[in-house]
Amino acid sequence: MDRKGDLVCRFLWHAPEPHELRFERKTGLLIFVDLLPGIPYPSPMDRAVRRFVDGRDSAILPAHRRIDPQKMRTRCRNRGGKMSIEAMCFDGDHEYTATRAVKLVNEIFLDFLAGPYDAYMIEHFGAPEE
Repeated sequence: MDRKGDLVCRFLWHAPEPHELRFERKTGLLIFVDLLPGIPYPSPMDRAVRRFVDGRDSAILPAHRRIDPQKMRTRCRNRGGKMSIEAMCFDGDHEYTATRAVKLVNEIFLDFLAGPYDAYMIEHFGAPEE
């Protein structure tokens, strides 16, 4: 807990350095703080990440990968070239929001960044150069 009473966790996942996850109790906002460093705003990569995140509520996605826009909203916030991913819970179902947000972050690393952004992954997350 921080001084405001928000839950703050640090964890290792997809990177050698810890990520920070913050849950703001008053607003119900879940934030993966500075999840993606080194993405200038504005830039083509910034716009591509935003499109990917915004598209997670698309009806063409399978139900297990889709975000229900009636239950939560996701958004990207870029400050100083560090992109955070935010998930806002609408109906009090924080378990749904947390589960979908974690799946979204996993998809960002495994589906979105893998391949087209290999150089980015090598530079910022120490991915192997093979």
